[in-house]
Amino acid sequence: MRCFLKSLQPHRRSPRKENARVRALFLLLLGLARPAFACTELPAGTRFWVRLTSPVSSYNAKPGMSVRGFLLDPPECENSAVLPLKIPVEGRVVSVHRVGLGLWHETAKLKLEFTRILPPETPAIEIHAGVLRVDNAREEVKKGVIHGIRATDTPEGTISSRLKYMPSLHLYPDPFLLGYKLLFPVFPEPEIYLQPGADLELELASAAALPADLSFPATPPPKANLEELTEELADLPERTFTPKGKEADVVNFVFTGSQAQLEQAFAAAGWKPSDRVSRRSIRHSLYAFLIKDSYPTAPMTPQLLENRNPDLTFEKTLDSYEKRDHLRIWSLPASHDGEQLWAGAAVRETGATLSITNRRFMHHVSPDLLDEQHVVVRDLLAVDCVDSLGAIARPEMGHVLLNATGEIFRTDGTLTVVYLKACASDPDTSDLVAKNSYRPGTKTYRTARKWILTVRSDLWRANILYGAFDLTRNTVQAVHRNSLHRADLQYFRQSSQSSSGMESHAISRPSE
Repeated sequence: MRCFLKSLQPHRRSPRKENARVRALFLLLLGLARPAFACTELPAGTRFWVRLTSPVSSYNAKPGMSVRGFLLDPPECENSAVLPLKIPVEGRVVSVHRVGLGLWHETAKLKLEFTRILPPETPAIEIHAGVLRVDNAREEVKKGVIHGIRATDTPEGTISSRLKYMPSLHLYPDPFLLGYKLLFPVFPEPEIYLQPGADLELELASAAALPADLSFPATPPPKANLEELTEELADLPERTFTPKGKEADVVNFVFTGSQAQLEQAFAAAGWKPSDRVSRRSIRHSLYAFLIKDSYPTAPMTPQLLENRNPDLTFEKTLDSYEKRDHLRIWSLPASHDGEQLWAGAAVRETGATLSITNRRFMHHVSPDLLDEQHVVVRDLLAVDCVDSLGAIARPEMGHVLLNATGEIFRTDGTLTVVYLKACASDPDTSDLVAKNSYRPGTKTYRTARKWILTVRSDLWRANILYGAFDLTRNTVQAVHRNSLHRADLQYFRQSSQSSSGMESHAISRPSE
């Protein structure tokens, strides 16, 4: 297997960065993580993922309150995972600032610290780890503190507060508009609420000593021979296409198993099937966009593989319409070892916007496809729905690609193979608390808070000075994003020309 990993290295462009990322992925994929007996501690700066098993909210949390979760992506020492999945992790609330009625704070803040990892049959590992990122959430993390959203910072709030008042220095020239704003039902929840199943990326603030008798449990061996499967998939397309024939996502997964096993595995992992495009789903999407909330079964844009719509679609989100992981799956005519084969295209969406160029709402995507493959496999391993894993190299595939909306994909061409097995739902991850069940305070309390936050925001922002400042800031950000996009496109063109040159050189060499 070392030879297999080594064979992939010549096809990557940034050896130091890419080797570390690919090594981490394949240690997880192929179950080759070995006990790090040479390691006596985890150094400061080590990063790993934890999935919460208990909810935590800025509304009712208090300093010192316990927070629980389990290891979703274990820490590594000397490029090897030192702990298995699903080991309990304990933490506490360090500080919290709730919005309350909005008299003092417009946004909520929550600081968590994780203090212990509890491996079986060995002493607890004492750690000091802070939060770097909350996955797929609308909240942001700054210097270890989770910051909630400002409820008045919505498209509706921008239109009715700033654009309306830009021509005037007078506050509230239109009492009817103020009344509309106070009574309008679209108002996001400003308090932070992290439900069970929320994924947190942590970073060690100081070194953590490891027990001397720490050992890694045995893992099932990966499929040793993929040659037959590689031959069967020789004609598998590398890309999906839009109905208009544009190249879209990258086919980066192959699953073996029945449709029931696929549906069972992703349901256990917390992924949900997407809705069909309809008037109701479009209205729901628009409402989620306006209220900065999630739509866990939002429809996906149509994509085709060999002129066929996907047989299955799955997605995962937390509490944000803008961010989600999603996966389209097509059945394949071939089978392997008596099991049905399925092709999948996984991608992560990182932002939603109204595109004037495309004349519709569209999502921006993460360029890192290898990271998305890691997330899908990680979620399936966490609920024990994977029998074995493998990987097929596609060295002839481009490393830098464009999707249908002109955004960049980066990939090493690896096709991840997932051998599924029957699995049961995991109460720690699949039985998630519904987001709409969280309602801080009474309806009267929330209405009063809405009025206070609305008036407070307008006292500061509903004037031509702040409107001009906000317009300038948004313009600078837009110019910066466009500059980055142009740089990506230039990099894509250079990569394409370089690849074409290498192919031409390889073709002409025999004639020389």
